[in-house]
This record gives sequence, C-alpha cells and structure tokens, in this order.
Amino acid sequence: MKKRILLLALAAMMLVSSCGKPKDNPDAQNNLYAVEPEEEVDPFYAEMKEKEHVRPIAVMIDNDSEKARPQIGLENSYLVYEIVVEGQSTRFMALFKDYGLEKIGPVRSSRHYFLDYAMENGAVYGHAGWSPKAAKDISALGIQNINGVLGDGSCFWRDNTYDKTWHNLYTSTVKLSDYAKNKKGYSLETDNKIPDYNKVDTVPEGGEEITKVAIPYAKFYKLNYVYDETAKRYVRYVNGKEHVSQTGEALSAKNIILYQLKNTPLADGENKDRQDLSNLGSGTGYYLSDGKMVKINWSKQSREAKTVYTLEDGSPLMLNPGNTYIQIVPMYATPTFE
Repeated sequence: MKKRILLLALAAMMLVSSCGKPKDNPDAQNNLYAVEPEEEVDPFYAEMKEKEHVRPIAVMIDNDSEKARPQIGLENSYLVYEIVVEGQSTRFMALFKDYGLEKIGPVRSSRHYFLDYAMENGAVYGHAGWSPKAAKDISALGIQNINGVLGDGSCFWRDNTYDKTWHNLYTSTVKLSDYAKNKKGYSLETDNKIPDYNKVDTVPEGGEEITKVAIPYAKFYKLNYVYDETAKRYVRYVNGKEHVSQTGEALSAKNIILYQLKNTPLADGENKDRQDLSNLGSGTGYYLSDGKMVKINWSKQSREAKTVYTLEDGSPLMLNPGNTYIQIVPMYATPTFE
C-alpha cells in the first residue's frame, strides 16, 4: 500500500513539473538577444548637437578685392553670411563653434547690419574696427565684441604672406575664446537654438534641379556656385575661378539660402558709400541643397530676433547636415539659376 502511494506521489510531481515547463518558442528566445538598431545620424548633425550649448564666435572676414583672397577659416565655419558693403564689395561674417582653429582671416571691420545676425545667433563678435554707426550700435545694443583695432589687439596678428596692406590681419578661435572668457568675462555657453538640421542627408522634396547659380554682385565680383554631384556640394567660383582657401581647399556649401534685400547709401556724414540694409519684415527666397532648389519664405521681426525660414507650405525649413552659406543679395544683382 505504501509503495502504491509513493508511486502515485511521484507521478503527480512529474505531471506538475511537465505542466509548468514552458514550450519552446524560438521567436521568444531570439528576442532575448535582439538589439535595437541605432538611429542613423550624420556626423555633422551629431557634432552640432554635441556643441549645441557652445557659444558661437562670429568673425568679420574680408572679401573686398583679389587682395583679400585667399581667405582662411571659411572652410571651418558652420554658417557664413555674405552681404554687400560699400563699393559693391561683399564681406563675410563666419560663425564657429570650434575653439581650436588657429588662423582665421583676413579680419575686417564691422558694419551695423551684420550685428543683427551676430545677435540672432547669440555670438561673441570678433572684428577689426567699425563704421561710425556700427560703433554706436555695438555700444547701444550691448554687443559682446572683441575689437582688433581698439583695445583687444592681443587676439590678432599681421601676416604679410598674401598681402602687405590692410588685408593681412588674422585671428583664431583659440585666442578669441580664451580672451572672451578670461579677459572680457563673456560666457562661452549658450541656450541659443542651433539651426534646424535633418539628422541625415535628405533631398529637398519637390525641388527643381539646379546645378548652377550665378550672382552678379558687381562688374568686378561675380559669384557662381556649381554643383558637384559626387560630393553633393555646391562649389564656389569667384570671377570664373574656383574659390580656394589658403589651405588649398576649394570652398563649397552643403546648403545655400539666398534672398534679395534692398540696400541704400547710409547717411552717416562721411560720404563713403556705406550701406543700410532693409532686413526686417518678410519676403521670399530660395534654398538649395543636393542639386535641388525650393522656394522659401523668410521673416525677421526685430534686429535681435532670429530670421525664420519656412517652406511655401509654412513648415520649417530643415537644413541638410553640413555648412550653410546665406547669400543676402542686393536688389540690383538678380541671381540666375540653371
């Protein structure tokens, strides 16, 4: 009797054990080892997000004649503004978040309307001198600036390799960032929003195929962009020649924002043809990337407000990961596209 009870108990234990054992599920086992694929992100996008709170440094860079070229530093800038100044020349304001750059220039003086774009990007502003109106505005607007001509010369030096006149002043973000923090007491952190970038390269939807852009700023200065399909970039040409850096690198843009604004002679009492720029309000323009061009809208409500760029349907303009040239073109210099 005891033997029979023992056998029944063993059978019951085996039954319970069998019922409790989960059935083999290959999918469930595989899921234990499944790894979520990492989201694809362009290296430029990743770098900009990493440096999102690094305050940009803006530097005025010369472009008024062949003597100003070749420049250095434009190839390292994530955002470049090119705007007309007196005599139908143009000048660059280049923005940097890399504090390790050892040479930028030639550096030139400030013009008041460039301050609007320094403010909207929350930048420390580097320049060498100023126009009378720029001097007044820098003071009145509280622009945190470093002036290579007045008081802050230790950040700048002369290099006569390319020119022995006034087109030979240089600086670096190494010097500017150190001077800004330790001599001027400026913060090098920012909450200013970086441009809206796609995480990966994205061809503009519905864009018109455009491989050549011509901007006739002046008889002596004709700017062209030619699309390089292999590199997926627009290469700059000045007066028919490739625009190169002092490093020998051809200057190019991943993104181009282009729109026309009215500029008029500034009544500053000096009669030097310095310009004023009607950059507040709204208007239309163009965005080019990956060989495509789409129409855009722009609006700027105040001097310090960010310029807002949108597509025709009102959605925000998303830049492709890479550097951007903003070409602000006079009304008399109608651009053409092919």
